[in-house]
Amino acid sequence: MKINYSNTMSRKMTATVWQNDTPHTIRVGETLDLKVQRGDKITYKVGRFNAIHTIDYQSPDAQFEIQINRSLQNAYFVVMFAMVVFLWFNRNFSQTILIAAVILGLAGYEALVYFVGYTAKPIH
Repeated sequence: MKINYSNTMSRKMTATVWQNDTPHTIRVGETLDLKVQRGDKITYKVGRFNAIHTIDYQSPDAQFEIQINRSLQNAYFVVMFAMVVFLWFNRNFSQTILIAAVILGLAGYEALVYFVGYTAKPIH
């Protein structure tokens, strides 16, 4: 099994892949070759503050790429842009409400990144 790791946001962030609880560290742009057998448990985690995810594979010759969840990032930027446009046209909000909206937006985004920020997509 080959696992590629690409992260355009941070060159320093590493990914850790576990094969039956044996850790392997991958840096951006590197490929990890694992000799897997049926029944092996393959999990991965990107960085320190993300959840551990399982890679469900069907073939020992499978290839995966760990990458950023682009749909999550696009949705976040669209929501933030919409919020800025909304606030631009409605300027009668108090500063407390604005600060609370920004903090809640960032906290919600970070929570989503923790759970679904990175995906392992199969390469065909």
